[in-house]
Amino acid sequence: MKSAAISFLLLIIGIGIPIFLPTWLDFSQDFLSLKEIPSNSSQIAGVQKYNIPPLSSGAAAPLVSAKALLVKDLATGTILLQKDANLSLPIASTTKIMTALVAEKYFKQNDILTVSKNSLMSGSSVGLNLGESLSFRSLLYGMLLNSGNDAAYTIANNFPGGLSAFVGAMNQEVANLGLKNTHFDNPAGFDSKNHFSSAANMAIISEEALKRANLTRVFATKETNILSLDKKYDHRLVNLNKLLSSVSGVLGIKTGTTDLAKENLVTLVERNGHRVLFVLLGSNDRFAETTKLINWAYNNFTWVD
Repeated sequence: MKSAAISFLLLIIGIGIPIFLPTWLDFSQDFLSLKEIPSNSSQIAGVQKYNIPPLSSGAAAPLVSAKALLVKDLATGTILLQKDANLSLPIASTTKIMTALVAEKYFKQNDILTVSKNSLMSGSSVGLNLGESLSFRSLLYGMLLNSGNDAAYTIANNFPGGLSAFVGAMNQEVANLGLKNTHFDNPAGFDSKNHFSSAANMAIISEEALKRANLTRVFATKETNILSLDKKYDHRLVNLNKLLSSVSGVLGIKTGTTDLAKENLVTLVERNGHRVLFVLLGSNDRFAETTKLINWAYNNFTWVD
């Protein structure tokens, strides 16, 4: 009886091995494969993908007059070049990058805003008229292309609580982003001892703004027209950033100039799928110096995919 039981057991094992062995091997292989592949949000089709900082060929960076600068590879966050990047400086109308960011978080594109007397500011302007009503979208274009101080103040004055509340929201955004070298006291960029930022902080503000598709589209626009709600006023807008039309790959984003701040420029460039952000503060010739830095960055660095 005992030998019969053993024979029966061996028969069952002999039949089961061919049936279950392939399934067990497949399961084991899948399990081991999963254990070998580390978790990574960038992995595609089981192949892990790493962002490798661009490699420098060692070419010397061009000398520039700017008091501070930062050149940053956006894919990896690598700083390719910097000069006094944490120094707090007046930033002129590059301020309007933050104004646009704060406003775009509150207003809808088709919200109607009205121009008040205390919105008609000096300096660069769209040419808005007292009592004129425009969409928020139109005012964004006016503020970011023509660098209209009147557009910036119209946006701020139509914010709940008015100008002071809007500036407060700008500084709250500064706190949210953890910026240590930035403070605002107006939405346009007028010189003030309480109005400043740094090249490094401006890069962070710009990156945050560039996450919003509506703003990215405006930053890259060369020219357009905006109309008042009643179509009585037609304003021609031309982007003050000359590099948009003269340098390959430039996608914006904002100029700024005052006597104290000198010439300032924040520039986004994309070539061969690689995006680099350039921030110049306190320059004597922002367009020429930024162009030199763009050419240096893309000639000096190699991106490894």
